[in-house]
Amino acid sequence: MKRALLALAFCGCVNDDIVLYETRVRGTVTAMAAGTLHLEFHHETSFGQRALAHPLGLFERRVRTVSQSPYSLDETVLYPQQKGDGLVIYGWLDIDGDGVLCAPGKTPEPAGLFRTVGFPSHNVNISLLLDRQCLGSESPGF
Repeated sequence: MKRALLALAFCGCVNDDIVLYETRVRGTVTAMAAGTLHLEFHHETSFGQRALAHPLGLFERRVRTVSQSPYSLDETVLYPQQKGDGLVIYGWLDIDGDGVLCAPGKTPEPAGLFRTVGFPSHNVNISLLLDRQCLGSESPGF
């Protein structure tokens, strides 16, 4: 019995309260092609201790089919406040339908990044331009 209680004590869960901030992101996404739009919502700065601090922290991904440009965006995002600061929206357009950004030997795919100003805010207006070929969200080109 004592061993079972000891095992339960070591295997128990610690429940952290998650504080979510609801934000409505509206605006346009402009690209010169049609395809599948991959959107990522990041903290601009993720919390961490000194060397573990990280400039971006992904907290949500979404995928949408895009047939025209500009594409109207209207998304409600639940932003986890205790994980970081700021809001960055990154997007890329999957033109060839393989689900991979710029796979070797494939057509270059456009990407873009938008840093919000004045966040936190319950309403964010963006204009995301996908004009950089094959850049990931943490590329120095942004």
